[in-house]
Amino acid sequence: MQKLAAETLTAIGRMTVAATELEHLLAWIGADRAGGDAAAVFAVPGEPLRAARGAVEFAPPGPRDELRNGIEGAATQLAVSQAALRALWKEGARADAALFDEVAGRLLRCTDQLHELLRSALNN
Repeated sequence: MQKLAAETLTAIGRMTVAATELEHLLAWIGADRAGGDAAAVFAVPGEPLRAARGAVEFAPPGPRDELRNGIEGAATQLAVSQAALRALWKEGARADAALFDEVAGRLLRCTDQLHELLRSALNN
């Protein structure tokens, strides 16, 4: 792994927190599949996404497709964040703060979008 600048390490931290916040929301969405215990879902790596994918199938028909799309968008951005971080161990990989901040921004937009979809679904 290459030596990283302090700004890059800070940006990686922001990205990691954004990814974890998104996974926490996915755990909440999928909690019904674990007896309503979002903490139990959140505690298992990869389970928040699996549980949210399963739970969306039980959403009302109106918001189901939008929620499914939001969850799949979250899955994509979580994969991008993991790939960006793992690439640091590759020779010549991009390792600047702007990359990780860009990914963090996309993760936060996914979180915001899912929150809005959930608010809308609960209000209808």
